[in-house]
Amino acid sequence: EYFKIYSGHNNFLWEEYALNKISKEYLNTERFSYPLRCRNIEDSFILEGMQKEYLPLLSEQKVLIPGCIETLEYLKCKGYKLYLVSNGFVEIQHKKLSGADLYKYFDKLFFSEEIKAHKPSKEFFDTVIKSTNSRKKESIVIGDNFLADIEGAKNSKIDQIWFCPSGNEIPKTSFSPTYVIKDLRELKDIL
Repeated sequence: EYFKIYSGHNNFLWEEYALNKISKEYLNTERFSYPLRCRNIEDSFILEGMQKEYLPLLSEQKVLIPGCIETLEYLKCKGYKLYLVSNGFVEIQHKKLSGADLYKYFDKLFFSEEIKAHKPSKEFFDTVIKSTNSRKKESIVIGDNFLADIEGAKNSKIDQIWFCPSGNEIPKTSFSPTYVIKDLRELKDIL
């Protein structure tokens, strides 16, 4: 029951964070306290314990999406330059990448905390393009978050591949992504 409440609200908070409406600290506190408040529980000891236990466990997550390594190997063998772009918290992302042995696939990592701009902002994507000496017409953003990844890339005039394994409908917007895939291995048919 807690996780159902947590999940929905956590997704909302990450969107607010992406739009720079809330801070990292607020997100980290609110995502744990909201489900408790919904059940009239105001206990700082429980809240602190959840925060203290969850984030280290999150960073140890090593379960990869089916086809992840196969697809990364394919893209590297084809000579693509791969850049990781994330709104995720730097300390957590580094631990996850290390634990899953993914560093070797990426030429450079870009985190919104370090850039001081969040996806979907044009500033974030422009910084990545400039820092990698890339051309927007030769770049493509592959992402699972429609707002942060797909709308952000579109607004920055970069093609997009929306990774949507759930098969959800495209959110009501004025555009459709360049591509939509349900399985990472579908990238082999595109790239």
